[in-house]
Amino acid sequence: MSVVNDGLMAIGTFSRASSMSIKALRAYHEAGILVPARVDPATGYRSYHATQLTDAAVVQRLRALDVPLDRVREVVQARNPAVTERVLTEHTAAMQARLEDVTRIVSELQAGVGLPAAHTPVHVRDEPAAHTLAVRGHVTESSFAAFLDGAFAELGAMVDRVGTSPVGPTGALYPPEISDDGAEPVEAFVPVGTPVALPDERGRVVVSELPAARVAVLVHAGRYETIADSYRALGAWVAHNATPAAQRVREIYVVSFGETDDPDRFRTEIHWPLAAETQETSP
Repeated sequence: MSVVNDGLMAIGTFSRASSMSIKALRAYHEAGILVPARVDPATGYRSYHATQLTDAAVVQRLRALDVPLDRVREVVQARNPAVTERVLTEHTAAMQARLEDVTRIVSELQAGVGLPAAHTPVHVRDEPAAHTLAVRGHVTESSFAAFLDGAFAELGAMVDRVGTSPVGPTGALYPPEISDDGAEPVEAFVPVGTPVALPDERGRVVVSELPAARVAVLVHAGRYETIADSYRALGAWVAHNATPAAQRVREIYVVSFGETDDPDRFRTEIHWPLAAETQETSP
């Protein structure tokens, strides 16, 4: 007696047949790339049709080539060889451009061309303590710009509201070490002459203080996207010439969006706190 079924496979069976983990199948379902043929409304169990094994193989091959998820979705949904050819051609061109960029960057770094265009050498100076208004948050690297934009807007509004005035450029404090790849505590601040009383409805703004510190200073010239080069140069200088202190690293936005719309004209002082015995030097 022959057995006839509808070609459906439970997710576990499909995972083995497709060589895809259940976790991956669920992720591709949520991304709209490999959608189950049936989802039981009562249990949520996913079932796939045997014909979807071909789609699964396509997804695996494309992801092995680092094709982005949105382009994988386009290929799977189109089921059109012309679409597949176009997506792979565009992806090949993008990968070639990335390879050329990486090759250029590595060559520049190895040749020393990638050093920051600072308009002063690294120097050491003593920074006095300062009263500040601040906004604090836990921020990922990708959201630094959005956090700082919002924080400085709040701080500017609060300065006007309480009738005080900044006594220097805005800045931000970062932990002295990066413990993992998640969010880290960041404090955006504006220095003020004296402590101020904040209204009850203050939003995220708090009264804070910058402690006095001896710092190694490097001026980063230009866009924030290249500031990592300046951090490498300053960190190397500290390693060879001083002992770092367990205080937060400071960025002082001497010239930023408030002064110019041209990012190439930005000037950012990076202050790396040092142990007190480090000798002061002239800029």
